[in-house]
Amino acid sequence: MKHVLMSAVAGLLFASSALATEIETKSLDELYANAVAQGGELVIRAGGDKDDQADYYLNMFKERFPKIKVTHSVDLSFYHASRYDNARNDADKSEVPDIIQLQTLHDYDYYAEHGLLERYKPKNWEKVYPDYKDPHGRWIGLFGVAFTNVFNSGLINEDDAPRDALDYLDPALKGKVILTYPHTDDAVLYQFWNLKEKYGWDYLEKLVATEPTWVRGTSMPYVAIDNGWYGASFTTSWAFVPFEGSDTRLVLPEEDYFLTWFQTAAIPTDAKNKAAAKLYLNWMLSEEFQGEWLQFPVRMDVESPDGYKSHLHYNTSPADFHRFMLKRDQVERFRLQIEQLVGPAEGPAPLELDYSVKP
Repeated sequence: MKHVLMSAVAGLLFASSALATEIETKSLDELYANAVAQGGELVIRAGGDKDDQADYYLNMFKERFPKIKVTHSVDLSFYHASRYDNARNDADKSEVPDIIQLQTLHDYDYYAEHGLLERYKPKNWEKVYPDYKDPHGRWIGLFGVAFTNVFNSGLINEDDAPRDALDYLDPALKGKVILTYPHTDDAVLYQFWNLKEKYGWDYLEKLVATEPTWVRGTSMPYVAIDNGWYGASFTTSWAFVPFEGSDTRLVLPEEDYFLTWFQTAAIPTDAKNKAAAKLYLNWMLSEEFQGEWLQFPVRMDVESPDGYKSHLHYNTSPADFHRFMLKRDQVERFRLQIEQLVGPAEGPAPLELDYSVKP
C-alpha cells in the first residue's frame, strides 16, 4: 500500500511538472521574427485616462520593432475590461485584443480563475518581484507607477511644497491644489482610504473644506501643474527625473504612506496575435526598457532612476493596493461614502477633457 501511495504521489508530481509553464528562452530578435511570420500585428488595450499616456513606451517599441503594426487604445481600465468581456462572448472573438494592460488588478484574478488568460512566462520572469506576477504565468507587472506629491517649483518653493497629508491643510495653499475625484478612480480612492485609516474621517472633511479644484481623471492634475495653473497635487504622477525645461517636480512623503502599483498585462486565451504579444511582454521586461522607465522598474536587478531606491525602501506597497482592489464590497461602500463627502463628479470624462484649458 505504501508503494502504491508513493507511486501515486510521484505520478502527480510528474504530471504537475509536465504542466509547468517554462520561462521563455528565445531572444528578442527570434521573437520578433516569429511575430512577423504570424502577421506582424499587435492590438493593445492600455488602461489610462489620457490618450497619449502609452506613447512613451509604445513609441520605443515601434522604433525597436518597425515591422510590427501596433494598434492601441487608452481608456479607463474598467471600460477596457468590460469591452474584453463583451468581445470574448462574441462568437467570432474578432474584437479580443492581444494584450490587456489594466490597473483594475482584481480583473486578472477573475480572468485567471476562469481560464481566460494565456499561461506564459517571458524571459527575465525570475527577476520580477514575486508579488507582481502570477506564479502560473497568467499575468505580470510591467512597470511601477507612484501617485504622490507633484508640485510646480515656479509657484511653490521646494521647502514649502506639501509632502504629507497635513501639509495640504495649510491656508497658504488655498487655490493652488488640484485633486482627482477619488470616487472616479480606484487608485485615488485607495489614497483616500489610507488617509482615512491614518487620520480619520475628520481629516477628509478638513481637506474638502480647503476647496481644492476637483477634476475627473489623474492626468489633468499633472498637466495643470506643469502649465503653472495650479501648484500641487497628490492624486497624480510624474517622472522621478524632472523633464528638461519643466518646473514640475515629484517628491515623496516624509511620513505618510503613498500609492504605487505595477501596471499589469496579460495575453487573452483568444488573442489572435500571440507571437507579437509575447514579443511585447519580453521587451517590456527587458533591461532595454526597464532601464528607461520613468519610475520604479518591476525587475529586482534594475535600479530606479536618479538615485531612487527600489519601492521596497519606501512607505508604499503595490501588493497592498492589489489586496484593496480585491475587496470590492469595501471599495464600493467607501466610494459612495466619499461621493457623499466630495459631491458628484462634474465635468467631461477624462478622455474628453480639453487639456489646453485651465479647469
